[in-house]
Amino acid sequence: MTSSAPPPGATVTTPTQRRIAIALLLVGAVCAGMGQTIVFSVLPPLAREIGLSNFQTGFIFTLSACAWVFLGPVWGRMSDRHGRKPFIIAGMIGYAGSMTLFGGSIYLGLAGVLSGLPLYLLIVATRSIYGLVGSAGPPAAQAYIADRTSKKDRTAGIAGFSAAFGFGAMLGPGFGAAASLLGRVTPFFAAAALGFLMMFAVLAFLPERTGPTERKTQKKVRLLDSRITPFLGFALAFSIINAIPIQTIAFYFIDRLGYSTAQAPGYVSIGLTAGALASLFAQLVIVQRLRLPPARLMRIAPALMLGGHMLILFSDTLWPTVIGMMASGLGSGMAIPAATAATSLAVEPDEQGGAIGLAGAATASGFIVSPLIAFTLYAEAPQAPFILSSALALALLGYAWVSRKVGGAIPPDMDEAPEEAVSEPAAAPYQ
Repeated sequence: MTSSAPPPGATVTTPTQRRIAIALLLVGAVCAGMGQTIVFSVLPPLAREIGLSNFQTGFIFTLSACAWVFLGPVWGRMSDRHGRKPFIIAGMIGYAGSMTLFGGSIYLGLAGVLSGLPLYLLIVATRSIYGLVGSAGPPAAQAYIADRTSKKDRTAGIAGFSAAFGFGAMLGPGFGAAASLLGRVTPFFAAAALGFLMMFAVLAFLPERTGPTERKTQKKVRLLDSRITPFLGFALAFSIINAIPIQTIAFYFIDRLGYSTAQAPGYVSIGLTAGALASLFAQLVIVQRLRLPPARLMRIAPALMLGGHMLILFSDTLWPTVIGMMASGLGSGMAIPAATAATSLAVEPDEQGGAIGLAGAATASGFIVSPLIAFTLYAEAPQAPFILSSALALALLGYAWVSRKVGGAIPPDMDEAPEEAVSEPAAAPYQ
């Protein structure tokens, strides 16, 4: 896309304002990450108490992920046309509203007000709001960052967003355990309150002075666009591998490691926090500081995830399992920003929202496929899902080394660092 000067009378944001804006988005990502791991660590024991099976619990996430897969790219393309800020706000409203209603539905089940099918349908519906509306936020937020970073800094910029989400994921289990002291469903309401707070902060302080430059024709990035399909395939495979431990680990601690439903949340929080901390280290140090290109990150990450999942597979005690989750988290911390940045770099500036939306949809797809496969295998043996995830990690490792597109994930002009793309807002599609 060619640069365009701001319209007459428009107020151009300063570099300081843009740094504050991106900081706001990162804090919002922290809140979303906290909410995600709060649900994964707190829900499984509560689900068993209200009579839900493992498969039913997994399906709660599956339906929400389905909505995310189909609507995430749509929201992203709409942000290309109408600006990022409205969709960032809509996503935060969807997230916070979903957490509020989801916590309320769980409370009704624990209190005995609702049970059986009506309760389950209510739980599924309230969680699905996150996929339907919450999916508007991340594509728009990451496209907002992509609009304001040069190609050289694109991976690091997107890694910053992923790192913020990972930092929130690290804090989530501990925050959830602390909030649980005030009530068993309090963690959901506390996460929702933070989400609403961030929504008002973005509404008040996130600058977006002008909309996108008008174009005669609007480009639409397709799912089978050859520029991005290898990276979408990588993101999908990675998301399946990553979703298996996230969705089954709480049950694994109960059934394989022998903890009670009362003990499990505390020990699960140790594992999830360790994994999130490793992911955060990968994003802040390995990606941000070392500035490794997406191609190299996509070749290292599957090896780490393979080692981590095999360690979990052969372990029946706490600390080897935690170390396995750390290795897996380290790999995921590289894979997420690498696949998203490679997708972003492969398309034009005015296609960012749609492309990043597709990358997010590919990642969310793992949460559709994973529960259907993982909990079916889990019914046979708790270790069975990790046999599958280890095999998939091995296949992904081979694909990353064989694929020419993955190996050439750095465009020829990535070494160029057009500083004006960051310091001069006229070089970005939004001000």
